[in-house]
Amino acid sequence: MGWATGLQDASFRGVQFECTSTNDAVSKALAIKQAPYSNDAEIEDVGNNPRNISINAVYSGEDYKTWVDALEAALLETGSGELIHPVFGIMQVHVVDYSIDHDANNVDYCGISIKFIQDKDKKRELFVPVVVPDEINTEDIVSAPASALEQYLKKLEVLDQNQFFDAVNNMRKGVNAFRDGLNLAKTTIDNVLAPATFVVGLVDDVSQLVTFDANISALSKWRDLVKRVQRFEMLFQDDQSSPQLQQLWRSTQVASTVAITQQAINSTRLELAENKETSLTPIDLAVIRQNVRQSIQAVINTERELVTTELKTVAVSQIQIYKETADQIHQQIQELIEVRPPVTTTVLAVPCTLHWLAHYLYEDMSRANEIRRLNPTLENSAVLRPGMELTVYAR
Repeated sequence: MGWATGLQDASFRGVQFECTSTNDAVSKALAIKQAPYSNDAEIEDVGNNPRNISINAVYSGEDYKTWVDALEAALLETGSGELIHPVFGIMQVHVVDYSIDHDANNVDYCGISIKFIQDKDKKRELFVPVVVPDEINTEDIVSAPASALEQYLKKLEVLDQNQFFDAVNNMRKGVNAFRDGLNLAKTTIDNVLAPATFVVGLVDDVSQLVTFDANISALSKWRDLVKRVQRFEMLFQDDQSSPQLQQLWRSTQVASTVAITQQAINSTRLELAENKETSLTPIDLAVIRQNVRQSIQAVINTERELVTTELKTVAVSQIQIYKETADQIHQQIQELIEVRPPVTTTVLAVPCTLHWLAHYLYEDMSRANEIRRLNPTLENSAVLRPGMELTVYAR
């Protein structure tokens, strides 16, 4: 598609006009340093100058004067205004100058030559402009596998009492081993004959283990708890007699990881709401997002192998639920990341301290602690050497 088929109706501050031609000029902002009597210059590219826009507008017809007056009133207003460029669309611009041309040979017609200079774009909203769920319901993650296991146990109880009791005892032993391994205190009675209820209670108990304090980094605590949960990911996976139980336990692992991550997200939200330094930096949040996505992807790959088995129906629905859960986690964390300015890097040109660097970057030396938190491996914040690369928030 070319510009001939994608033109937009030109207007300025809501006043439309016909456009015969446009000319857009962009120049580079160059810092030129040259020693006296030297033919060599050191040139530094420091960005782009504002875009200069020249537009030739025309009006014709018996009512052309009304439109000319309306456009001139818009051009005479103070400050920036919204220009709909026929090719590039919406822009914020200032009027540099304009001229109105009438010709005796063209009755009821005039041309207006206008020069604009582009203003900076409107401030971008800090939050992601999408509806992000406040909480992810972990019950939805385990609902279908729990229902399938419950039906399996009911059939087994009728067909083979001994095998039924063996299956129930195996489940109790496995769940108790999981609780003992995580030092979980029981808040509910585990009724293995109602899998949905006891698994939701188990996940809730796991989420209560999440705590953050100043002695250990929040990322380390999150990672440690997730690894403790993942040590039991192969629980029941060797029991080939009950694929339904294996499927439920995989969903329980995902639900536990999601519940732990939700606690971390909620803690960060609260800190941002209270305008405190967050326990998790944007880089930490990105690491958490990646790890959760990888763990969910591993479970999705396992579920895909079941599409050709008797568990096909549950496997297909679980794959979709896992995908939606991963996307929701992604959106929640992306929202938190974009609350703060983007993270970038800076290379030190001179020896300095963190306080001097904070003043240089933000004109606020109190943000030295912020830079320190973004660079946890920094050994001595009082002696920063030229050439060091530090992670900082963009200005």
